[in-house]
Amino acid sequence: MQPRIDGRYVHKSTPGNVLLASIEQRPDAEEWYDAEMVMDLEHPFFFEHSLDHIPAMMLVEAGRQLGIAIAHLFLGVPLGTMFATESFDIRFTEFAELDLPVRIEARVTERQYRKGELLHLRLDGHFIQGEKPLGTMGGTWAMMRPELWRRYRRREQARLHE
Repeated sequence: MQPRIDGRYVHKSTPGNVLLASIEQRPDAEEWYDAEMVMDLEHPFFFEHSLDHIPAMMLVEAGRQLGIAIAHLFLGVPLGTMFATESFDIRFTEFAELDLPVRIEARVTERQYRKGELLHLRLDGHFIQGEKPLGTMGGTWAMMRPELWRRYRRREQARLHE
């Protein structure tokens, strides 16, 4: 089995749900990151039935995890910070095959800070297998300290029940 990054950096408590084997920041490009995806062909959710390719939803989850991990590992966002997904823009042009590793190349394209704290992030990237591009994915996240998250969620839940 491939090694996986620490689940705390992708908000996963079950190690088998961590879909990233490694993440590195490019030394020559401050905003670019390279990740290797875990090829777990026996994952009980993504491979609950026989497939001849890596399912798109597994790629999407790996991309989502990459955004969270970059924020924690490279951008100073403390563990325990809550992430609210705001958007995903996804396009696949090729199938991801089962017998070759998948690499994700991504860059931070937007950051918003308040009082030195990163509050909003956009990541854009692409999935690659061998030298073949598989597709692109971009996403935005808002980040909140747990106490702010709890207040926000109480307000949202109260609105729903009005």
